[in-house]
Amino acid sequence: MNNLIPEPIRIAIQRYFDGHATGDPRVMRQAFHERARLQFVQDGRYAEWSLDEYLARLPGRAADDESRRARRITAVHATDEAATAELELDYPTVRFVDYLTLLLINGDWVIVNKAFKALPKRS
Repeated sequence: MNNLIPEPIRIAIQRYFDGHATGDPRVMRQAFHERARLQFVQDGRYAEWSLDEYLARLPGRAADDESRRARRITAVHATDEAATAELELDYPTVRFVDYLTLLLINGDWVIVNKAFKALPKRS
C-alpha cells in the first residue's frame, strides 16, 4: 500500500506518526495546520479539540510501551490539493482508527482535520 501513496502525503503522515512515537508536541505540531480541529464521540456526544488542546495532552516523551506500538496507513485518496487518509494505531491496550483530511497549503501537505475512534482491547 505505501508504494501507492504519493510521497509528499506519505511524508506528512509520517510527521504525524513521529509525533505519536515521540510524544513531543513540537514534533506533532509539524504535521498539522495551526487551525486544525480534532473531532470524536465521547459518551455518545460530539466532542472536539483545537490543535493546542490536543498537543497539551501529549506527554512530551515516548510512551513506556512504544516498542510494542504499531502504526500503519490503511487507505489514502488524493485529488490535486486535497486528500484523506485512514490510519490504524495499534497499541497494547487500545486500537485507534484515525481519519485525516489533508490539504496542500503553500507547497506542504498538512492535516486540517482529524476524526478518530478509540477501540479498547479486551484482556
